[in-house]
Amino acid sequence: MSKVGIHVNNKLFTIACDDGQESRVKQLGAYIDERFRELNQAGAAPNESYMLVLTSLVIADEMFEAKDQAEKARMAADQVAPQQPQGPTPQEVEAYVRSEFDVKVRELETALQNTRAQLAAAQSQLAQVPEAIDADAVRAEALAESRAKEQDIAKAVDALTDRLEGMVKKLRRA
Repeated sequence: MSKVGIHVNNKLFTIACDDGQESRVKQLGAYIDERFRELNQAGAAPNESYMLVLTSLVIADEMFEAKDQAEKARMAADQVAPQQPQGPTPQEVEAYVRSEFDVKVRELETALQNTRAQLAAAQSQLAQVPEAIDADAVRAEALAESRAKEQDIAKAVDALTDRLEGMVKKLRRA
């Protein structure tokens, strides 16, 4: 991850981005600042917060307009050129996504099993700890760590399930 500084309304904002995306983030920041200044010079808003919202709305409107134009161009191109299948079919994409999902689920299940095995080993070791050490506290901590890992894995599985369901819905609409 990289960090990039951008200025909007003479204020510095540090933005985290993927490596290699620094120039793109700077370009986007400059565009936002430019639009902000144009609207501010026109006196379109009474305060900075309102101006930032107005700037966001104007940029979103430009984006939606560009999407509409792209859709119209695609529709016009579809009418001119005969439909030729390009790339994988929705069924192939769904099969690929499902296989990738299954691989991730298996990886997470393996990680969960390993975590449970580590927990069992830790509990076994704790049973051998002298009475002078507060074994209950150590067990509770190990159990809490194990439960936290299980929750993280469960969240990852839920997120993958949601993504898969979203992709399936998109494919069915396509």
